[in-house]
Amino acid sequence: MILVDTRYVVPVSVTGPNCPMNCKHCGGVYLKHMIPIWDMGKFVDEGRKIFLISGGMDLDGEIPFERWEKLLSDLKKDNNIRYNFHVGFPRRRNEVANKLADVISMDFFADPDVMEEVYRIRRDPLEQIDVMKSYDVSVVPHLTIGVMCGEITHEFRAIEILSRSFERIVLNVFIPTAGTAFENCHPPDINDVLKVFKIARDRFKVVFLGCMQPKGSYRSELQRNLTFVDGITKPVVDGKRTYNCCAFEILKKGEMV
Repeated sequence: MILVDTRYVVPVSVTGPNCPMNCKHCGGVYLKHMIPIWDMGKFVDEGRKIFLISGGMDLDGEIPFERWEKLLSDLKKDNNIRYNFHVGFPRRRNEVANKLADVISMDFFADPDVMEEVYRIRRDPLEQIDVMKSYDVSVVPHLTIGVMCGEITHEFRAIEILSRSFERIVLNVFIPTAGTAFENCHPPDINDVLKVFKIARDRFKVVFLGCMQPKGSYRSELQRNLTFVDGITKPVVDGKRTYNCCAFEILKKGEMV
């Protein structure tokens, strides 16, 4: 099993802390912990090599990478750095990400009603798959277990749909976050989470626990029971760690199976 420590991965927001979407599970809170793109050069100068490029979405689920294409391109051209673009929910492939990303991460919803409740936008599942498959760069699908206020809703259907087109998946776990509409929700029951992971294990060649997972005793119990996955991000279990982004590690693992 690969234990992925993300402490040296720099999360970058192309919109700073701003996001008009105000999604129920995030509310822009997570953007406040990301580096604004106008400060990104400082981290390149410090020798950081791996960057997660994302940001707030507009009201149609797009992230405005275009404004920063030249900066991102110049930094990559002049330095030995890699980009994981987390691209939101575009209706067609984002050309900046397609041009500059080393890997692309995309969240997936199998139920448009659940997606609309959380994000206030709708996408047909097959439309999302078509966008993922349109990129020239490897795309790693992400699925957040319990994203609907801690309830299991579309997850099993999502695994079924994604497994028709992809061999790898990153599974995250919903975190009730202060300052969001879902702050008073509870994390999904760990036994239910493990059921989702076990179904994914049967359907995909490579399965990773992603970086989004509740902390404390919940995280410890979850990770102790995930002995059957290929990778764990932000590990609290014992073992040798690799310092990377899970999207890069899951691609490397996929090449070996």
